[in-house]
Amino acid sequence: MNTHDVLVAGAGAAGLVAALAAAHHGARVLLLDSGQPSTFATSGGLFSAPGTRWQRELGIEDSPDLFIADVRAKNGDTVPELLLRSVAEGAAATADFIDGPAGVPLHLHTTTDWPGHAVKRLHATPGESGTEFNTLLRAALARFPAITFQDGAEVTALLPDITGATYTRDGTTHHAEAGATILATGGYGGAPDLLARFAPPARHAVHAGGAGSTGFGVRVAAELGAEMQCMDAYQGQPHVSPHLIGTVRPRFGASLPALGSVMVNREGRRFCAEDMGPSEMTGVLLSQPEGRAVEIWDEHAQQAAQAGGPFRRAVELGAMRRFDSVANLAAHFGLPEAVLAETLAQAIACAKGEATDPFGRRHWKAPLAAPFYAAEITGALAHTQGGARVDAVARVLRPDGTAIPRLFAAGGVACGISGTGTAGYIPGNGLAQSFVLGFLAGRAAAGA
Repeated sequence: MNTHDVLVAGAGAAGLVAALAAAHHGARVLLLDSGQPSTFATSGGLFSAPGTRWQRELGIEDSPDLFIADVRAKNGDTVPELLLRSVAEGAAATADFIDGPAGVPLHLHTTTDWPGHAVKRLHATPGESGTEFNTLLRAALARFPAITFQDGAEVTALLPDITGATYTRDGTTHHAEAGATILATGGYGGAPDLLARFAPPARHAVHAGGAGSTGFGVRVAAELGAEMQCMDAYQGQPHVSPHLIGTVRPRFGASLPALGSVMVNREGRRFCAEDMGPSEMTGVLLSQPEGRAVEIWDEHAQQAAQAGGPFRRAVELGAMRRFDSVANLAAHFGLPEAVLAETLAQAIACAKGEATDPFGRRHWKAPLAAPFYAAEITGALAHTQGGARVDAVARVLRPDGTAIPRLFAAGGVACGISGTGTAGYIPGNGLAQSFVLGFLAGRAAAGA
């Protein structure tokens, strides 16, 4: 007799929801986590969900089909159809589960319009922070007596025939049997060899994701014969400080361009349409001198951006500076003052509709006005998006379409909904896949 009905490897976004869903449907669950920070805990904590009750309460019309159309408009037909539809159609029920049985309060983010979304559909916890979201979901585990959670327990291998796993904790090796195993150990953003093989443009980027994203689950799934899809896909994050403050690398969040910010390189010149998707912008930023830029915004944006947890944390760390004039801003960052002044004047003219932007930016908000805020930024790798092919309940599939018995995958171990490369990522879609596949996997593994 198995000690547990379901073993979940990894307590990030996917693993936490999977464990909670499985326990809610009557399974005895063993949740194991290495204790390394997850990408979920370092994220902005926003996730896409179409057709939710929070949208309806605000009169926002949305549906899985509209969400699918938005994703397809961004990445064409490179996302597996079954995966995309499963995520789109399962997101509202997953959000209801998180807010309901799991007891984690959600709301609809309304401060900013995000690129790639036709309507407001990003949801979050009260503080709009991945750190907060992670903490609340971990606290929810205690409300389910059927869950045994072992933190600091690193899964090292699966048992033969996928009947459980071997893991180490406090220097001791343990074996745990289970009727089903859910791999939710994250992607391979922290695995240089896999990045060099599958996503070489990202191998030199700062890794802003969790240290636990070692690629373990991706390797295991591949070794067990899973079909691996979209392996070159990853989310880039261009609004990340190149500097550590203590042990923290500040993140300013992708909302700043929608609030009117501009970016300039070391020459004081703009180099892109700042309203392009944040993922593809990462490569453009890294191509600039030193792979860095200075992002500039104003008081209105400074106040509005503080709705996001990562930005508030950056403010607390003193990661940006306030400047009363262009001259002071240029002097602080070593930018040519005359060129910067001309650049900002041109951007202001574009925002007023008095000039056409040579880079094709379409969304400006109000023209920038002193006082200015600014920070140095670089391109970073947030998380990878390629992984194992799964079916409508997150069972891992072989190339011939048959399921590997007793094995499920979610989050960074499973293929995401960004398609191939970087251009297909839309903010909030990484957590959408993690939550929904975790929810589906937990229910299915529990036999619901």
